Amino acid sequence: MELSKTKNIILDLGGVIINLNQDLTYKAFNSLFPLVFDEILKQLETTNWLERYELGEFSSEEFLNWFKQFGTNVSSGQLSNAWNSMLLEIPNERITLIKNLSKTHNLFLLSNTNDIHYRFIEDYVKANFNGLDFNSLFKKVYLSHEIKLRKPNKGIFEFVLNDSGLNATKTIFIDDSEEHIASAKQLGIDAYYLNLKGSQTLTQLFNEH
Repeated sequence: MELSKTKNIILDLGGVIINLNQDLTYKAFNSLFPLVFDEILKQLETTNWLERYELGEFSSEEFLNWFKQFGTNVSSGQLSNAWNSMLLEIPNERITLIKNLSKTHNLFLLSNTNDIHYRFIEDYVKANFNGLDFNSLFKKVYLSHEIKLRKPNKGIFEFVLNDSGLNATKTIFIDDSEEHIASAKQLGIDAYYLNLKGSQTLTQLFNEH
C-alpha cells in the first residue's frame, strides 16, 4: 500500500472501524425469544430480512415490528438494544488514524449497514469523542440502506467511483471481507483485506505499509 501514490481511501465500517461481536446479538435475541429463536433464524434466512433491511427496502419501524410477531410483549426499545448489542467500541487510535489520513487523502466510508446501527454509531462517537460528528471524518459516506446497493455487488463500487469521480487506480479500499475485496479489485481498485481472524487491526495495517 503506497499512500504517496494514491489520492482516495475507502474504509469499511463494521470490523474495520468499530469492533463487532455478532454472537452478542444472537444471544440477546435468544434471551428475548427463547422458545421461538430457531424459528426466527429460519425465517430470517428464508426471507432475507436482514439483507433487505440493509438495502433500505423498509423502515426501521417495520424491521422491528417484524420480530414482534414472535412475542407481543417485546418492545421496540428491547429489540433495538438487542440488535445493537453486536456493536462494541471504536479504539481511540483508530479515530486518530482516520483524522490524520483525512489531512492527506480523500476519505470515504462504504458500509453494508442499516439505519438503527448507523444512528447508534453516530451517537457513540459523539458521546465518546468530545461531540465529534462521525460523518465529518469523511469526504462522503456511502451506506447500503441509503443508496440501495450492497457489497459484494460490483455495482456499489461503480456507484462510489462514479458519484465521487474517483480514479480506481488511485483508490485504496479496506474491508474485512475477502469477497468484498475481490469485487473491488475487479474494477482496478487497490483493495486490502483486513484479517480480523488473525487479530489484525486498521492501525496495524497502515503501520505495516
